[in-house]
Amino acid sequence: MGKRPPKIALIGRTNVGKSTLFNVLCKKNKSITEDIAGVTRDRSYALVSLKEKVVTIIDTGGVLGESEDPLAAAVHEQSIHALNEADIIVAVFDGVQGVHPDDAEIVQMLRKSEKPILYVINKCEKPSTVDAAVEFHELGLESFICISAAHRQNMHELIGALTDAITVFEAGEKSDLLDDEEDPIRIAIVGKPNVGKSSLINRLIGAERVIASELAGTTRDSIDVELTRDGKKFILVDTAGLRRKSQVPEESLERYANVRALKAIARCDVVVLVLDATTDPLVTDQERRIADLLHRRGVPFLIALNKWDALEKDNTSVKEYSKKVYDRLNFCRYAPILFLSAKTGRRCLKIFPTAEEIFRSAGTRLKTSELNRVLQDAFQKNPPPVHRGHPVKLLFATQVASMPPTLLLFVNHPQSIAQTYERYLKRKIQEYFSFLGTDIKIQIRKRRNAPRDANGAGSPDQDDIDLDDIDFEDEEVHS
Repeated sequence: MGKRPPKIALIGRTNVGKSTLFNVLCKKNKSITEDIAGVTRDRSYALVSLKEKVVTIIDTGGVLGESEDPLAAAVHEQSIHALNEADIIVAVFDGVQGVHPDDAEIVQMLRKSEKPILYVINKCEKPSTVDAAVEFHELGLESFICISAAHRQNMHELIGALTDAITVFEAGEKSDLLDDEEDPIRIAIVGKPNVGKSSLINRLIGAERVIASELAGTTRDSIDVELTRDGKKFILVDTAGLRRKSQVPEESLERYANVRALKAIARCDVVVLVLDATTDPLVTDQERRIADLLHRRGVPFLIALNKWDALEKDNTSVKEYSKKVYDRLNFCRYAPILFLSAKTGRRCLKIFPTAEEIFRSAGTRLKTSELNRVLQDAFQKNPPPVHRGHPVKLLFATQVASMPPTLLLFVNHPQSIAQTYERYLKRKIQEYFSFLGTDIKIQIRKRRNAPRDANGAGSPDQDDIDLDDIDFEDEEVHS
């Protein structure tokens, strides 16, 4: 039995350096940081190790202030949620700006939580700023730690204080977690801006966990949301809307958010590609590019046709719209389509069992004997073109990887196997084994010197396979 990792929330006004401190504690650029107030809007989570103590760090948007931002109230609400779920609070203040009129209200609010609080004065890279920090005692703070997150100054004192607070928390923590629990399935919600991704996540968890607004581009960062459904754990990842690279300014926050969204795709188990059923065309060029990226990288995914409630439908609508989607995404007919409405909640919960089925399917390992039987049958029923008058024969096939399922085929003349014939083989494999929501990768190789049996005949042994020959895709993620 293991103890639940304590949660540490970073709380403070906007632009006091919470996300920079978050990144330092995580030892990587997990949150978007920019010298602009209000960059962090939702709350971000990271599981990190501080002196061998595993904790969850929560980065939040600013509490109070930024009243002109139309989303300020929602951002403040997200910070309050983080405050309520945290076990330890790190209150961050701006040492350069000094005591702000809102700081006293923040201190009062935090004290009402009756949780352990560490007070941190950030941006204290200069000795003069450290000396001036004495004015924060007027807020009633008995002690505080002066640091510079941007310059990594005095972080050892903060981490030491955090580990002491964690030790006290763990001493009184009674809840345990099973060590043998399955890892949660990570589901990334992707799509163009304003197709309803955040609204869908809020519907799936039954709470306003992620800010949802009709304002395009509300989500700027990739947000992880943990939940349990029917005894199974999931992590939902809300991502920034992906626009065409040419439409996003080079040195903009959106460009960085797009890169982060693509990285979220790379580390997820299943992707939900959200389309807007009310748009014309139903599948835009950008959405086709997103689907193509998922297809090429072998990422398992499903298609969610959102706003289905807004259409006038009859008993042929599902078939008609399915045809429209697959006509545009003809290369990924293996991806199932769910017709749903984030607004009403209709069919939204089907995402969980469908994603779990796709995840299991992507991890399937085929029996070599069954795979060879299916492929030999496919070769016999529809043989590939002859090579210089000689028939092309399948000598041996095996699965060498999963997620995505990757098959290695040895034939006598691999140069004669065209892409059209590979697609034919994929269709035959899907007919027998049904890899729902995931593409099958096929590598064709020429058989190397095989061992001979007592009669001098070749023996199709799996040991003959040279895995260095396999050309696995590993493209760079571009925004």
